[in-house]
This record gives sequence, structure tokens and C-alpha cells, in this order.
Amino acid sequence: MAETITFELQTSLIRGRGPDDRITWKIDSLYDDRETAVEQAQRLHSGGRYSMVRVVEERFDQKTGKVISKVIFRSAKTDKINVKTAKQQKTTDKEVGVGEFKKQDRGKEAPSKSQPGVVVLILVLGGIVLAGIIVILGLRYLFGVS
Repeated sequence: MAETITFELQTSLIRGRGPDDRITWKIDSLYDDRETAVEQAQRLHSGGRYSMVRVVEERFDQKTGKVISKVIFRSAKTDKINVKTAKQQKTTDKEVGVGEFKKQDRGKEAPSKSQPGVVVLILVLGGIVLAGIIVILGLRYLFGVS
């Protein structure tokens, strides 16, 4: 046989997600049959013990010595929440009218925005330079330096 195929059922528990946390997967079990692996993954997910489950198909080619892995099933507790949130967002967008501007304004350039911050900065710096010149001239006048 030139190729060996196995199905890894992997699980993950997520506790206290922070910016540096990474998802770690643990191999729960190995299967030779794809359907059995997916059914068991669905059972584990519906049990609620794990945050995420997935089945990874691994193909080992004995001739080349290479392993090709791909995820064939994935389920997470947040999947249903994400779908529900996406539907709510679409409904809200329609109610508010988001997207209408995109259809109407196609091909038109957006008006350029003025940068009042730059103008104010230039005026402030100019005022400081002018004040410095006045101070220098005033000191020269007071002390009689020509």
C-alpha cells in the first residue's frame, strides 16, 4: 500500500482568552474511517465538554515520506453565536441603510478632507518663531547691542 490515511479527532479547551493565548489542540483519538471520526467529533461537541473539536485527515505517502494534513470537520461553541451575530448585523445594516451609499457612489471619488490640524500646527510654529524674533530684538534694544 502506497498511502496510509488516518483521521485524528482533536479537542481544545479555551479558558480565559488573552492576547497572548494560543489555541492548543490535543489528539483525543485516531480512526481509520472518516464517517466514524466525524460522528464521534459531533458527539463530543454536542456533549459540551470541549470548546472546539476537529477531525484532521492525514495522508502518509510511503513512497515520498510526506504527510499531508487537512481539517475535514471543525466545530466550536462560538459557531452558532457567530452565525446569529452575522444575521443580526445584516438586519441592522438594512434597517440603518448601510451599503446604500456604496451602490449610489460607485465611480465617484470621495471628497478630499481638509486637515485643520496641519494648518493649526503651522500657525502655532509661526507664532513661536515670531515671538522668538521679537524677544531677541527687544533684548538687543534693552542692552544696547548693535
